[in-house]
Amino acid sequence: MTRPVNPDLPQNLMALFEHLRTQLQMGLHAQGIDLAPPDIRLLELIGEAEGLNLQDVGRQMCRDKALITRKVREMESRGLVRRERNPGDQRSFQLFLTEAGKVVHAQAQAILARTHDSLFAPLDADEQRCMAQLLQRCLDAQQELPR
Repeated sequence: MTRPVNPDLPQNLMALFEHLRTQLQMGLHAQGIDLAPPDIRLLELIGEAEGLNLQDVGRQMCRDKALITRKVREMESRGLVRRERNPGDQRSFQLFLTEAGKVVHAQAQAILARTHDSLFAPLDADEQRCMAQLLQRCLDAQQELPR
């Protein structure tokens, strides 16, 4: 059963995401970090689970392997990520943050936390929890749909 969607909902959600992206980008720029939010997400994934391969990262970022490969090469050239042969599968690589990558990752996470704190400050803890639950319900319903 399809219900009509409040027209403010998609518009407000897109405005919220755009504000979040803009504030994150400004925070990164202010710290001298020349990366975009998707780059920060890449560092975050690798930092949280070092040893991921390109396919794992691509799936988690919903991007194809070719794009992730280019991004990883870019991060390697910046000295933020390193690739190592996977000892269990010599055809693939595992990804790790370098020491410089760990520093940038920590700085970016602090900027992201401040951005989130500012953005969601008008909501009390219960409202934040409710919003998170409602958004998760929407995401869960999408996973049930055929693709």
